[in-house]
Amino acid sequence: MKKILFLSLIALTAVTACKKDSIGTKPQVSFVSYSTSRVIASNGMDITFEVRDGDGDIENALNFVAIYDVDPTMDTVFEPRPMPDLGAHAGGNLKAEVVLHLVGTDFPQIAPNPITKDSVHYLVFVQDNAGNSSDTIVTPKIEVLYQ
Repeated sequence: MKKILFLSLIALTAVTACKKDSIGTKPQVSFVSYSTSRVIASNGMDITFEVRDGDGDIENALNFVAIYDVDPTMDTVFEPRPMPDLGAHAGGNLKAEVVLHLVGTDFPQIAPNPITKDSVHYLVFVQDNAGNSSDTIVTPKIEVLYQ
């Protein structure tokens, strides 16, 4: 009897260990990279993120806000930017790479006197159709050069 109980315990452990990892219904977003090591404001840049959702019911917007060192309280309203049609994966496990394309007008002069450089980082989250929001992530700081 002890052998059967022991073998059952080993079998149960093996089945549990081999179970596929699920991320659940809460979407996830993570920072991947910047397209450059410093950004020239007039040229813009791309920021790459990985977006995951266990049930694939993700909204088609990436929500972000830029936080500048010169004035960190300037604007804390999240701006949605459309993502590609990720909703086509509804009902399935979604893992996608999303690129946020920022242009020169996304880098405003935020001081009364023109500044030559600043640093910026971004707060980012995504939300799915069921209203589940990912955790808000913080990207690394990047230098912004104004010309």
